[in-house]
Amino acid sequence: MKTVKIGDLKAHLSAHIQLVREGEEVVVCDRNTPVARIVPCPAEEYSRQEQRLIARGILTPPLKRRPSARSWPQPPGNVPNELMERIWREEREGR
Repeated sequence: MKTVKIGDLKAHLSAHIQLVREGEEVVVCDRNTPVARIVPCPAEEYSRQEQRLIARGILTPPLKRRPSARSWPQPPGNVPNELMERIWREEREGR
């Protein structure tokens, strides 16, 4: 993580953005007090539409990703499929 003063950030913005592209975080300080943090945005993980929304500031990507493999708990009870199909059929016919 690199710390930079506002004046230095303005004077060398391209260099600091390049550091962020390479994966480094940049903390921006105003009179030695941290006021902002510039972090990499891994855009390749997002669709084109999501990338456009992120660029416009409409969508904010999460700081941490949720694990993709999520196991959902089984609902309580044991209702046979045949019974559920009959209930769904009766419900549709009643509409």
